Amino acid sequence: MDPPAPETPARSRLDAAREYHRLAMQGDREALKRAGEVADRIIADEGDHAEALAIRGSLLTLKARFTRSFPKRLYYSYKAIRALNRAVEADPDDPAARTIRGFTSLVLPAFLRRLKVAAGDFEYLIRRYQEDPSLLPDEMMPKIYLNLGIAYAKEGRRDEARKALADVTEKFPESRESDRAQSLLARLAKRP
Repeated sequence: MDPPAPETPARSRLDAAREYHRLAMQGDREALKRAGEVADRIIADEGDHAEALAIRGSLLTLKARFTRSFPKRLYYSYKAIRALNRAVEADPDDPAARTIRGFTSLVLPAFLRRLKVAAGDFEYLIRRYQEDPSLLPDEMMPKIYLNLGIAYAKEGRRDEARKALADVTEKFPESRESDRAQSLLARLAKRP
């Protein structure tokens, strides 16, 4: 596999880490390895680089998913949580670190108790976007609102879940996420 971009300048390395991360999330195991190598180089050269740490944390959750050993799954999951938290501690205002931590926290097993973290990151991103829409691409917002609704629903915060999901259908009616939000709203309406 050829690298998606030259890896020498810092910006190009970050772009390469992002591209390998994207491919790893689609199941490419070679990209998983490459993304980790590039993210580790960025962290080694620049210290606590928020986005590289967040990518590293996300990759560790993928490693956890790919392993059959339950103890190794736990090991990778806890390491991922530490890297994700370290990313946001390094730069609490980094939208990429918050986005990656939010989405990753949402998919971790419930017993790891990361739903409040996910919801908090999504709430933060929505507030920041409302203050400065240039911080995030517009196409990310329906995903963030939808996943905020999912996090609330999983936490048992049904009224807040309904509100976030309704926001998806009202603010982004033409998005794919709007269809999913409508489906989730219908399921929530069936439950007392």
